Amino acid sequence: MAKRVKNFIFKEKTNPLLLFFILMFILLLYFFLGQRFDSLGFFSKLIMCILTLGTITYSYHKKGLANLFLVINAGFWTFISLTVSFGSKYVWNSPIVINLVLGPWTIFIISLLVSIFFNHVFIKMKKKDSYHLLLFILFLWIWLILAFNVKYFNDWILENIINLTFLIILYLTHRWFKYSRLSYGLMFVFMVLNIIGSHYTYAEVPFGYWLKDFLALGRNHYDRVVHFCFGFLMVYAIRETFIRISKVKGFWSLYLPIEFVLALSAIYEIIEWLTAVIFGGDLGIAYLGTQGDEFDAIKDMALAGLGALITMIITFIALMHYDRERYWKEFKDSFYLKKERLGEEAIKRLQGKR
Repeated sequence: MAKRVKNFIFKEKTNPLLLFFILMFILLLYFFLGQRFDSLGFFSKLIMCILTLGTITYSYHKKGLANLFLVINAGFWTFISLTVSFGSKYVWNSPIVINLVLGPWTIFIISLLVSIFFNHVFIKMKKKDSYHLLLFILFLWIWLILAFNVKYFNDWILENIINLTFLIILYLTHRWFKYSRLSYGLMFVFMVLNIIGSHYTYAEVPFGYWLKDFLALGRNHYDRVVHFCFGFLMVYAIRETFIRISKVKGFWSLYLPIEFVLALSAIYEIIEWLTAVIFGGDLGIAYLGTQGDEFDAIKDMALAGLGALITMIITFIALMHYDRERYWKEFKDSFYLKKERLGEEAIKRLQGKR
């Protein structure tokens, strides 16, 4: 493994952006370990980071970027979810409880073994849709961990109605409408962020409190982060849907997904409001999660739109970088009106057929 890491960094023609991403991930892991676990010393954190670097480098060499993404997500989100559910003593009243406190090394070893397991299974599986299946299994695994020791059980049920409904629809439709691996991967990350929020309620996620203290903010902004990620992570799959079903091209393949994100955000805010009205009381307030901000819904929608805009700008830059001539022609052609018989001409044509 040490030889693979050395070749990966020094000898092989590795994408500099990918190398930068991996190194940043290792640095963030080191920083996270220091923030979350006070008992971990320098050498413990260093060993964890070296083992993580070796594992993800091995996975990249075995089966490329897809395997790298799968292994990182398997290890990272398993580590996070185990820390969330079993990293400290449980003091609330959920009916699904395991009174177990795991130390950082135990959590790390379990997470490392999970990432190695998914790496091995993905390498051995021959089916084309094995990646989608493994992401689905990984999500169920993380969801199961986070189902234990939740803070407010009734709110957790309400939050997961939407999450699991979307997951079931995605599973039932994947046979005739398969998204790309990139789309499934981005949707996976967004769904995990959602179920972490439902474990605590979005207004009380510890990361939001840490962010509040770190940036001197006035409130817990985890829900803002998730709304931004809805646009940032989900818009690519929405664009893929528009292109494959509606055949939109050029400018409209970038603009319409942003509009759709804003529309879905508005629909979600309406559902959130109706749910809060129906259930009322503390449950309704916890589900709504406005934290006293009267413009909460508007800000959430704006952040979703901003996230979608950023992703579409990145997509445009990537398309121009890899296929400038063809895509720029398609982009310009998308502004020209096509010769279609619409309006009164379409009515005349229908009357003529009768």
